[in-house]
Amino acid sequence: MPGYQTQPPQVSPRRGITAGLPAYSAGSFPLGTAPARFYVTSVAVAANVVTLGVKLIEGIIPATGALVTVQGTVAGGSAVNVTNVAITAVSITAATGLGTITYPATTANLSTTTDGGVASILAVDAGDTLAVQKYQQFALDPAGGYGLTLVWTTPSAPATIALQLEGAVNDTDAEYVIIGSSQTTLSGSVIATVPENVRFARVNVTAFTGGASPTLVAKIYQSTNQGM
Repeated sequence: MPGYQTQPPQVSPRRGITAGLPAYSAGSFPLGTAPARFYVTSVAVAANVVTLGVKLIEGIIPATGALVTVQGTVAGGSAVNVTNVAITAVSITAATGLGTITYPATTANLSTTTDGGVASILAVDAGDTLAVQKYQQFALDPAGGYGLTLVWTTPSAPATIALQLEGAVNDTDAEYVIIGSSQTTLSGSVIATVPENVRFARVNVTAFTGGASPTLVAKIYQSTNQGM
């Protein structure tokens, strides 16, 4: 997503929030990306890390951090069959769809063994480059009294971060103030009640330190009911 928009609405119209759906102030979700599916061809385990030999049959090659669900393998025991576990490494040849994926599972070591099964991988949010800045703002219902929830993660984590959910009556940078409280964890959520007449919301990163190319996903959810 772009950062905080300073152009007038006639040039850059403000996006609204649909209650119950995420509004990405930072980061995005890869719409139109089909879940990836693989046939499992082999299993190996070393130091509680599973390496699956796989053949891509649907979707695109996943990125590290995507969530894998594995079903039907036998050689490595039941612990190899997992649900929504983050991939730690991917090595797949695009031309053939053949390669390996790795993920953690607590089970006994196993040398590479021919096996079968299916692995399914869900697309995950893509982070924006983390910076000390204000991120994308959204227009709100000015009636107020409903809840906003900020949910954030740092897929490529910094050492520390400080960020806050902010609101304003008018979409003017100087008018934004904190809704709720400032947050300092690398991931989490905060719920706040929107004051009456507040018409815009955004996420503001006020500080961060460390990390190798850190990224941020920050989503704002509006309650479907007033008073919630």
